[in-house]
Order: sequence, then structure tokens, then C-alpha cells
Amino acid sequence: MKISESILWKKINSIQKTSKNWHLTRIESSTVCGIPDIFGIIDNCPFWLELKANKAKNLNLTKFQINWHIKYRACGGVVRILNALPPQNTLELLEIREDRSVSRVSCYNPDRTFDENLREMLQRARN
Repeated sequence: MKISESILWKKINSIQKTSKNWHLTRIESSTVCGIPDIFGIIDNCPFWLELKANKAKNLNLTKFQINWHIKYRACGGVVRILNALPPQNTLELLEIREDRSVSRVSCYNPDRTFDENLREMLQRARN
């Protein structure tokens, strides 16, 4: 089964419900160009998370998304991209650098289940 962004959110939301000190909110904004999909706080650490599910170059990020990430990070904020890579649905955690490149922060562990990897990626997203 290929994971879409909406299925990825459903899995994240179900993990959140069983996790103490986690608060994640999906944001659907037509007023702010580039704002990420999820605002989260895990163990007192706030962060933003963009959800993707593709292998495209630069993940099909818009210039508005790239600019938002760069400006937010420049002010000291934490923003990451969680990508579910088709067809195996492996996960990678990424960030956008000042030079507009996409850099891997962390990737899946093949010895863990998808849900275990997802939980780990979310915890790493806040750092």
C-alpha cells in the first residue's frame, strides 16, 4: 500500500493519542503560502512538520514552502519534512538548508516496524 500524506497524518494522529506530552495539529491554510502541514509540541519542544510522500526532486516543494522553511529556521525555529518514500513506504526526515538544498536528518531503521520508525522520526523532528 502506497502511503499518501493523508494516510501518513492518520498514522501520526493515532500514535499521538497514545503518547504522553505530545500535541500535534494538522494545519490547512489557504491564507499563508508555504506554511507546513503540522504544528507540534513533543516534551515541551515546538516544531513544524511538512508531510510528503514522493521521490520527486526537491519533493515537489513550492518556492513558498522553501522560503518559509528558510526564514523560520533563520529565526531559530525547528521545521522538518517527513517523507514516506514509495513504494516501500520507508521514512526519511529532512530539512531545507540556507542554500535551498534538501538535506537528510535521519532515515528509517529496517529492524523496526513502520509505526516504530514513525514514532522515532516524530521525536527527532523536534530537535
